[in-house]
Amino acid sequence: MTNARGPSNEAFEEPTGGDACVCPIRNAIEHYVTGILGLAATLIVGVQAYPWLQSTAGTTSYLGSTWLVFSFAAIWLVCWIALELAWEWRAGRIHLL
Repeated sequence: MTNARGPSNEAFEEPTGGDACVCPIRNAIEHYVTGILGLAATLIVGVQAYPWLQSTAGTTSYLGSTWLVFSFAAIWLVCWIALELAWEWRAGRIHLL
């Protein structure tokens, strides 16, 4: 590892502890399923919120389409993270409190 002072002989070790709050995802299929379910939830929420998003985007004609795309991407991200946390909590691999 190098830093501003030159090469370093120190090995970088990541801390490992048994009481870590977030464990790594053990199965990629679970991650993909929550992403797809998040996309489905985004479509459901997006259809319901589209009139409001369109009226809000209509006030700024220059960035209206960018606002819509950003809004849908943000809704998908929030849905995906919420589903991922719920899945991991239900599986007992994450302790929120």
